[in-house]
Amino acid sequence: MSERDVFVWMMAFTRTGGLFALMPVFSGRMPVVVRIALAAFLSWVVSSTLSGPVTVPKDLGVLVVAMFHELVIGLLMGLGTRLVFYSVEIAGALISTELGLSMSSQLDPMTQTNPSPIGLAMTQLAALLFLLSGTHHYVFAAFVRSFALSPPGAIGFNANAGEVFVQTTGNIFLIAVQIAAPIMAVNFVVTLTFAILGKAAPSMNVFSESFAARILVGLAVLGLTVGVTAQLVLTELRRTPELMLRLIP
Repeated sequence: MSERDVFVWMMAFTRTGGLFALMPVFSGRMPVVVRIALAAFLSWVVSSTLSGPVTVPKDLGVLVVAMFHELVIGLLMGLGTRLVFYSVEIAGALISTELGLSMSSQLDPMTQTNPSPIGLAMTQLAALLFLLSGTHHYVFAAFVRSFALSPPGAIGFNANAGEVFVQTTGNIFLIAVQIAAPIMAVNFVVTLTFAILGKAAPSMNVFSESFAARILVGLAVLGLTVGVTAQLVLTELRRTPELMLRLIP
């Protein structure tokens, strides 16, 4: 193995490590040894397909800067795959708050956080769609394509990456509100109904009665809109590979 091959593999491994640090499913409770093995194998596959000229730095400082640049590329690409899941997590938190279930929490094995049961269910649904739709295959294809757009060791700067990053991170909240909008609308109607009942029947304990009604009606609407939610999440997941390439600095 030549010096060039070792350098290319090292750069590819650094970029792959950044991708796996944030990529959904693969950044969960997968054993570190398995994750390193997958990153090493993917780096070997990528490095074996690169045949263009590569300049191997002779200075240690240049090598460190090149590795840092590759790590940033991998992290930004991993962030691009993660944005939809952030939207789903925020939507789950909004729905749980609207239904009064935000106090209960469980451990999410994928994110190592303690979301509400609804947030956990929605995150698992997004992970299932991520795998069943084959998005992870397109993510790996986009990752391989990234080496053609930004060769290993080539330190550059894409002025449009910052603008794309701001736009996509802003869309996180838009997608979350779109997912939680039906529950928020129904909760408003239920709250307004019980407010009117409280005026019509002052002796009625509206505050305690509204809790059960909000949960029952909210869960019913959540079940009816799960197909629409899955379609919205799937649409955003299909945009992930393109977004990954646009985030390359």
